[in-house]
Amino acid sequence: MKEVINKYQVFLKYIIVAILSFIIDIILFNLFNKLILNIIYATIIARIISSLFNFLMNKNKVFKSNKKYAKEFIKYLILVIMQMFLSAFLVDTLARYILINPTFIKIPVDFVIFIINYLVQKFLIFS
Repeated sequence: MKEVINKYQVFLKYIIVAILSFIIDIILFNLFNKLILNIIYATIIARIISSLFNFLMNKNKVFKSNKKYAKEFIKYLILVIMQMFLSAFLVDTLARYILINPTFIKIPVDFVIFIINYLVQKFLIFS
């Protein structure tokens, strides 16, 4: 079991940080969606806050990168912006056709984005 944990240690840490980031994101999304009644704005505000936490944790704890913050942060910021708009667009579009709470649509949409993000971060941002 220890060998498996060592082999997948980076991915396991990534999952833990992602879960924490997701919890921050979904709580803030719900809060801001109720306060401002707009899925797009709620997504943007929640994602900005959760992404700052995610970047710092991934850089320092998951991938343990020693590169300069600015270079990695710019790459990460581009990824987050693309992910944020993709998430907002898909959740908003699906919410118009599937008449359920947008939060329940956001969960599977963001899970797919999560898998793609791991690969991009591992090989392109914090490599």
